[in-house]
Amino acid sequence: MKKIEQFLVGLITFLFLGVLIVGDEFTTVLFISTFILSLVYIFGGFYVLSHQNDKNYINILAGIILGSALGVFAFSLSLPISIFKKVLVSINIIFAITLIGLWIYKKSDFKKQLKYILYRSVVIAILTSFFTFSSIHFYLYRNILLRMVTPDSNLHYNFLMFEKISEYKNSMTLKNYDQAIIEAKDAIEYGKKWKDYDIAYYQDFSGAYEFLANAYIENGDKHYNANNFVTALSNYKKADSILAHKEHQPHYVKSNKRDIYWNHYNLLLVYDKLDDYDNYDAEFDFLVDHYLTVKDSIDIDYHHILKSASKNYYHRAFYEDAIAFNKYSLDILKQDSITNVESLKSTYIRLVKNYLITDSTQSAKRYIKQYKNNSSENDCVYLFYTSKILQKENIQEALKFAKRTCDCFEQENKASNLFFATVIRLELELENSDFQNFESQIVIAKNLLSTTNNKLENQSYIDQLLGNYNFLKGNYILSKKYFTKAINYCKNHNEIRKNILELKLAQVNDDLDINYDRDTLNSNILNFLSEYDTTFPSSTIFHNDLGNINIGFNSKLSDSIFNVTIATHKSFDIQTSNKLGVAYNGLATNQLYRENYKKADSLYTIAIKKLDDYYDSQQHINQLICYLNIIESKINQEKYDEAFTFLTKAKLTKSNCFDKDVTIYDAYLLNLEGDILKEGKKNNSESIKYYKEALDIARNYFNDNHKFIRNLKNKTI
Repeated sequence: MKKIEQFLVGLITFLFLGVLIVGDEFTTVLFISTFILSLVYIFGGFYVLSHQNDKNYINILAGIILGSALGVFAFSLSLPISIFKKVLVSINIIFAITLIGLWIYKKSDFKKQLKYILYRSVVIAILTSFFTFSSIHFYLYRNILLRMVTPDSNLHYNFLMFEKISEYKNSMTLKNYDQAIIEAKDAIEYGKKWKDYDIAYYQDFSGAYEFLANAYIENGDKHYNANNFVTALSNYKKADSILAHKEHQPHYVKSNKRDIYWNHYNLLLVYDKLDDYDNYDAEFDFLVDHYLTVKDSIDIDYHHILKSASKNYYHRAFYEDAIAFNKYSLDILKQDSITNVESLKSTYIRLVKNYLITDSTQSAKRYIKQYKNNSSENDCVYLFYTSKILQKENIQEALKFAKRTCDCFEQENKASNLFFATVIRLELELENSDFQNFESQIVIAKNLLSTTNNKLENQSYIDQLLGNYNFLKGNYILSKKYFTKAINYCKNHNEIRKNILELKLAQVNDDLDINYDRDTLNSNILNFLSEYDTTFPSSTIFHNDLGNINIGFNSKLSDSIFNVTIATHKSFDIQTSNKLGVAYNGLATNQLYRENYKKADSLYTIAIKKLDDYYDSQQHINQLICYLNIIESKINQEKYDEAFTFLTKAKLTKSNCFDKDVTIYDAYLLNLEGDILKEGKKNNSESIKYYKEALDIARNYFNDNHKFIRNLKNKTI
C-alpha cells in the first residue's frame, strides 16, 4: 500500500470513528478525505494499486471501479439515493465477486496483486453497500446518519421523522395505539420541519399522516371490540379529520379516498351501537352515494353495508326497509353462493326475523326452508327459528321444537346460544301452562346467564319471565317485584320492552288494587304507538294491555284499542291468535260494565272460541279469565244453570293449568260458586262457607284493604 493511500485510509478510519463517537464535527472532513481517496483510485490506480512496479492494465480498471464506488460514500447524505449510485456500488460488488471466483478457481496461481485489489474491493463493497442499500428504517444505518448530520438541519429532521416512524411501527406491533399516535404526530412535526413548513412539499411525508390515521382507526377498533363505543367514535372521527386534512397531500389520491370511505363504515357501525340514528342515517347515505367512487362494481362489501342497515332498521322497527336491504343482499350473495354460503344463511335468518315480527308467517316459512336447504333440519338455528314460527300457529308443536333446540345447543356446547333457546322455551312453557317445567328451566337459564355477553340485559329477560310467571299464577306482589327490576334496566336501553313492562306493571297494580297515574300512561303509550306507520298483529300486545287497564275506567278508549287489534288481525288474514281472544274478552267485559249482558255474552262466546282455537280447550289462564267473566255475566242475568255450566268448565281449566296447586283463581271460583248458591239456590249458609274459604285463600295474595277482600268480608257477615 502506497504512503498516500495509507495516509488517506488511516485518516478516513480516524474520522469515521470520530463521527461515531463525537458526532457531525468530523463529517465534512470525512467526506472530503473519502472523495480525495476515490480520485486517487480513479486517476492514480495504475500507480497506487501496482505491486512491485507492476503496471498491468488491471490496476487502471480496478482504480476506476474502486474509486467510483468509494466516491458514493462521499455523498451518503444526499437523499434520495439515486440509481446511478446503486449502479456504481453494484459494479464494485460484481468486481469483488468475480475476483473471489478467480481466487477459488486458481488458488495457487492467484497473483498477490489481485489479492490486494480483492481486499480493497471487499472492504469498499461492504462500506458502500451499507450506505447505499440500507433502508432508512434500519436502526443502525439511521443512527449513524443522525450522527453525521448537523442538529436542527433539514436532514436531521428527516432522519428523526423516520426514527419516529420506526418507533410507531413497533408500538403498532405491540398494539400500544396511544403511544403509536404520539409517535406518528411527532413524525409529522419532524416532517414539517424537514420541508420548512412548506405545504407544497408535504406530500413527501404524507405517509406519516396515514400512519396517524391508521393508529386512530386501530385504536377505535380496539375500543369498539371492548364495547367502549364513545371512545371508539372519538378515534374514528380523528382518523377522518386526519385523512381529509388540507395538510395531508397523499401520493395516491384514490387510495386515500378508499381509506376515508371505509372509515365512514367504521363510523356507521359505532353510531349503530350508540343508537345515534341521525348520524347513522347520514353515514349510510354517504356510503351508498359514494360506493361506486371507490369500487368498480357492487360486490360483497356492499352486502356488509346493507347487512348493518338491515339490522339497524329492524331495531328501529323500519321492517319494510330492513326486508328490502336483506333481499338486495341476497341478490349480491347469490352471485357467488358457494363462497358466501354462511352470509346467505345469516341473511335468510334476518328475513325470517323480519317476517316474524311483521306476522308474514308464510314468508318466514319460505326463507327458513331456504336456510334449511343450505344446512339441515337438525341445524340448531333452524330448530330455533322454526319454534318461533310455530309459536304464532301451534304452541304445542312450537314447544317441542324449542326443547329440541335446547338439546341441540347443549350438544354443541354453545352455552350462550343455549341461554336464548331456553328463554324461548320458557315463553312457550308459560303459553302452554307448563309451570312445573318452567320452574326447572328458569334455574337452567339463571345458571347460563354468566356465559352471555350482556348479562344485565339478559338478567332483565329472566326478570320479565318471572314477572309473567308470577302474574299468571296470581302472585302479584312477586310479579311486581320482577317487572320493576326489568323496567329499571329497560328504561335507558329498550323503549319497546319498557312500554310492554309498564303496561304489565299497570295490570299488576290493578289486580293489587293500587292506584297509579293511568292518564299519563295512556298518553305515553298512545304517543309511542303513533310513531309507527303500520300496526302489525304481533304489536297488538300493546293495544290489548292498554285496553285491559282501561276497562271500567275509560271504556271508550278501551273499546277503540281492542278494535284495532281485531282489525289488524283481519287485515293480515290471521284467524287464530290468542290476541284476538283477549281483545274480544276485553270488549265483552266493557259491555259487562255497561250491563249490556247479552252483547257481553255474545262477545265472550267469540273470545272463548278464539282462545280454544289457539290453546285447545281449557288449557290456559286467558280461557279461565274469560270463563270467570261470563259466569259473572250469567249471574247478573240470573241464568244460574248456565253460570254453573261455565263454572264447571272454569274449574277444569284451573285444574289443567295448575293441577292441585291452590291459587288466587280458586278464591275467584269459590266466590262465584257462593254467588250461584246464594242467588240461585238461596242457600246462604252454604254460600258463606264458600266465601270464607275464598277469603282464607285471598288473604295469601291481597291485604285487608283490597276490594276483593272487603267484598268477601261483607258476604260472610
